[in-house]
Formats: sequence, structure tokens, C-alpha cells
Amino acid sequence: MLFQKISCVILVVMSFGAPTLLSAEDILTITTPKSTTSFTQEELLGMPQTTVVTLNDYVDDVTTFQGPSLRLLLEKLDISQDATLKMVALNGFSSDIPASDAFNYSVVLAVLRNGKTMPVREKGPIWVIYPMDEHPELQSDIYNGRLVWQLKSISVE
Repeated sequence: MLFQKISCVILVVMSFGAPTLLSAEDILTITTPKSTTSFTQEELLGMPQTTVVTLNDYVDDVTTFQGPSLRLLLEKLDISQDATLKMVALNGFSSDIPASDAFNYSVVLAVLRNGKTMPVREKGPIWVIYPMDEHPELQSDIYNGRLVWQLKSISVE
């Protein structure tokens, strides 16, 4: 009897889309001195999207990245250009990025790569992308270190 109930629950979950349940999880948290705000992938995809077509040291070909601009989120949360953003990846890697980068360049919190969502093993679900091809000054080790993939949180410092 218990086995039948468990089987029924599994069937219902499979029928109605377990991926929807998983994708409804928060994938990005932004913490400021005043608040903490989290976003799901759907929320990030529902925001105005910025597209950056660029090459960087971590892709083999010119690639199209799409997602909300970092500037949009900073403005939404009233974060100053003078702030420092600590970008933290799922594996604990972190990089400090001046918020002014978001105002000076079209920095994107990419959730799509060539039109598809990115799984964790392909640098997703979020990859901080700079428009390297549009600005030659971005083609340096300093900015390569700011291309944080598997981004999970941003702390405003």
C-alpha cells in the first residue's frame, strides 16, 4: 500500500514537471547592508534582457550571452556606483568587482548562452559577462577574473 502511494506521488511529480519545481528555486541572492533579495531563473528571464555577443578566454567561439544587465539590478536595489560587489560562485570562488563597471559597460548576468539556459557544468546558471569585443581595455587578466561563472550571490560592500 505504501509503495503504491509513493509510486503515485512520483508519477504526479513527473507528469506535472519536476523541472518546473526545480527551476522555481532562487538562483541568485543579492545582499546589501539594508536587505537581502533573491531571484529565480524565471524572474531573471522576465526582466528586460541585454544581449552581448563576445569572445572571452573561456569560450572557443564568439558567443551570444543574454540576461538582465547588472546595472538594472543595481539600480533596482538602489546600489551606488561607488560600491564594491563581491561576486561568489557555487564553488566558493569570489571576485570583487567595482559597481562602476556595471554603469560603464554592458555587464550582463547571463542566464542564456546561445539561446539556451546553462547548466552548472557549463558555467551556469548565471555567468557574469563583460562585452570584451566592444572594449579592448576589457581584454586583460583583471577583467577575465571578473567573469564569474556559476554565480550564486552578490554582496554589496
